[in-house]
Amino acid sequence: MNKSEEQQKRTIPIVPGMQASVPETLFHMIPKERAGEISPLGVMLPEEAQKNFRGTPFEDLYDEAVNLLRNRNITPDELSYLSKALSQILVNRDRAPFFIRQGRLSDVDDVEGLVRYWAQQGENLPRKRADIIRSIDSFAVCVRDGQMVGCASLFVYDSGLAEIRSLGVSPLVQRQGQGRAIVEYLLDRARRLDIAKVFVLTRNPKFFERCGFKLTTIEALPEKILKDCENCNKRERCDELAYEFNL
Repeated sequence: MNKSEEQQKRTIPIVPGMQASVPETLFHMIPKERAGEISPLGVMLPEEAQKNFRGTPFEDLYDEAVNLLRNRNITPDELSYLSKALSQILVNRDRAPFFIRQGRLSDVDDVEGLVRYWAQQGENLPRKRADIIRSIDSFAVCVRDGQMVGCASLFVYDSGLAEIRSLGVSPLVQRQGQGRAIVEYLLDRARRLDIAKVFVLTRNPKFFERCGFKLTTIEALPEKILKDCENCNKRERCDELAYEFNL
């Protein structure tokens, strides 16, 4: 990998909350006619426009370019080139392989950021940093291009029942198999621990149905009710569905 490719990968944020500058190489590229190839064209954006992009988060770059177009600091052709370059970068990035491994202390910052992001979206419960540190070995993390792009943890109850918690994948790499791979990794861990049943509370039932989970009721999970549900302020209006996987 050459220096420019390394710089490009470093500057694309994966975990929500990580801010990154726009890749320098972006201002010099548009896709070739053949898919997967990018060719240098020389500087395609006005110097003043380039200055406006410095420090712009990657996901906000196109909107910023549209604003420049409205202010006549970028031409329609330049905007088109920029859009193609962005698309090509995303296509190339989406082809990258990934793998799942056990969480490490070095993952705490990224796990905390991802858990916080999905808690803010209302999809998961928030978790304190101290809790993440104490239980980091219960996490499975998905890594791609050296960056963590997803995580979840396996919580084991005293009875031997287990729950998948804090499942989340970066919104920049959705629907590419990372979430299912994390779930399968945790199910395999549960098998090796001789756990008979794994459950999850979710607002995304179709995903877990595709993973082989079956609909159940929270009332059928007394351990969960005693530990978490009784003190939950949403208990009477809970919008999560319970799913279980029998091993």
